[in-house]
Amino acid sequence: MITSIGDMAQQMMMSRRTTSVKNDLDRLAQELASGRKSDVAASLRGDFNMLAGVERQLTVLEGFEVASNDAKVFAEVAQSSLKMIQETAGGLGNDLMSASSSGLTASVDSVAKNARNDFDAIVSALNGRAGDRALFAGTATDAGALVSSEDMMTQINAAITAAGAVTVTDIVAAVDDYFMTAGGGFETSAYVGSTNNLTPFRLNETETADYEIRADNTALRQAMRDTALAALADEPSLSLNLTEKQQLMRTVGERLLSNQDKIVEVRADLGFNQERIENAQANNSAQRSALLMTQSDLLSADSTEVAGQLQAVQVQLELVYTITARLSQLTLANYIR
Repeated sequence: MITSIGDMAQQMMMSRRTTSVKNDLDRLAQELASGRKSDVAASLRGDFNMLAGVERQLTVLEGFEVASNDAKVFAEVAQSSLKMIQETAGGLGNDLMSASSSGLTASVDSVAKNARNDFDAIVSALNGRAGDRALFAGTATDAGALVSSEDMMTQINAAITAAGAVTVTDIVAAVDDYFMTAGGGFETSAYVGSTNNLTPFRLNETETADYEIRADNTALRQAMRDTALAALADEPSLSLNLTEKQQLMRTVGERLLSNQDKIVEVRADLGFNQERIENAQANNSAQRSALLMTQSDLLSADSTEVAGQLQAVQVQLELVYTITARLSQLTLANYIR
């Protein structure tokens, strides 16, 4: 029994075959160019669980990357501010010790004026921000941690007057009470931040970095207190003579130098958490790289394999074109010749 195919049916069959081969050619060319499988469902046999898990974890890591970068910037700006405060206090301490032993009025007055500038700089640093968040105000990140240096000096002078302080010893005691006494002037009128620390920075699913530095920290209070005291040597309302100014500067200079270690401790605690942030970022980066490799294995096409398939399909297409050309030449006249 001989089964024949009509010309029209044969033409349609060859057209479908040509279209199918061309589609395969386009698909393989796209996979070779993009490096990605065109039919992911088929390559994964319909099981998307692993791919979904990988992509979900990559999304989580992107969130941790944003959070850890914010933490890194916040800590770096805070560390820079603390470094400035430490260097300012240490430099002023040395200047005060030199001025107290010089016996020169001009030198003493000059250092006192510089002390006021240093006090302004320290208060400004403690009112600093990283982005839109206050650095040293605890959870009250939307506003500054302290009143202005001008307002604080006004409060300090008022505290000295209220205490009836006349001698250097009395002045030092009054300023000590203002800054260091619980419920004193500093806590009630100068520090306007929160008494609650910031929530620890979330670095990944298991690690956090603490940040518990506020402008009412003892070491930072002492730096402000002693810098303000040095500036008071030039306060007209106190009418201190040269000997009293030297006495005040010697007392304050010794304090500033002896308190350097306390500021170093604050910076060291922050440095420890900076190291935690860097280590967590490194771990997150390594995990992300591993996940991207897994994702690539699931989605990427094997270029060598695809190139081989592409070559085979090209041969098929050429064969189809050849057969089509030959069939188009078949006529009754040519057959009976």
